[in-house]
Amino acid sequence: MGPHFLFPKTIRQRRLLFWLALAGVLCLFPLFFVGGPGWSDGPLYQAVWNLGHPIFFALLTLTVRPWRFVSGWRLWALASTVVIVLGLGIEFVQSFTGRGIDARDMFRNLTGLWAVLALQPRLGFRQPYPARDWLLRALVAGLLAIDPVAVTGIAIQQFQVSRGLPELYDFQHGHPERFWRGNVSRGSEADCGPLAENAITIALTTRRYSGASLDNLPADWRGYDTLAVALWNPQSYAIALTLRINDMSHEQGSSQFRDRFNRNFEIRPGLNRIYQDLEEVATAPKDRRMDMDEIRRLMFFTTDLSQPARLCLGELSLRD
Repeated sequence: MGPHFLFPKTIRQRRLLFWLALAGVLCLFPLFFVGGPGWSDGPLYQAVWNLGHPIFFALLTLTVRPWRFVSGWRLWALASTVVIVLGLGIEFVQSFTGRGIDARDMFRNLTGLWAVLALQPRLGFRQPYPARDWLLRALVAGLLAIDPVAVTGIAIQQFQVSRGLPELYDFQHGHPERFWRGNVSRGSEADCGPLAENAITIALTTRRYSGASLDNLPADWRGYDTLAVALWNPQSYAIALTLRINDMSHEQGSSQFRDRFNRNFEIRPGLNRIYQDLEEVATAPKDRRMDMDEIRRLMFFTTDLSQPARLCLGELSLRD
């Protein structure tokens, strides 16, 4: 799709482009406030959803056609300012619908605007300079490529995660925060003893609930009998730890305690190995059987610790 398509010469073509762009704006605008990824949705869905920001603002730019009013650098500056203000307003309203304000969305909005401005045959300048024009187009193309490249990387990562069984997490990964929520980091020899080379450290606080949640993990646990866990406790005292497992039905439902798996363990000083029967996990919900092919989240957490502590997790795998 090149400049001649986005900026047709005949009146009929311009009208058609205007109405198509307006229809796209009207269809996409409600999605800023209705629908979208929830907290239980995976990273790939969230990344794909974010691609709507540049698309919407590109269509909005084609609808308004700001180059009719100003040109040159004033066009770029004024249009960018309007998009920033409009984006801030959208983010503010979204904050009342349970969505957080994301500065990255503001950048995505601008790339949609800049893409259309850069594809103008003369970029809104009075005098065309091919070298400058193509430099701007190359710059905007690079900015536009950031999100699609990120989506591709996440898709590859999710494919690798889905094929990672029987391991639920690769402890060789250098960025645990891409898979875990909570205060997690790569394990160190000082904290993790014999697990140091293949472990993550979970920092625990004195808050009501403190721990880590593995949100990005293989979902299909069918065909396995046991969950194997290895934990190292560097403290000189035992720590009461809860293991929680949710499936997708639980997260999309009422999230009641009786609708998930919870089990308490005493993690003694040193190395602790836990072998959890997965049939107990499957039958944990009171009124149904857990969907073992749609496991969504696994958590380790403590409750009301009297002082901060650390635990090292060095194995998390399924066994048949």
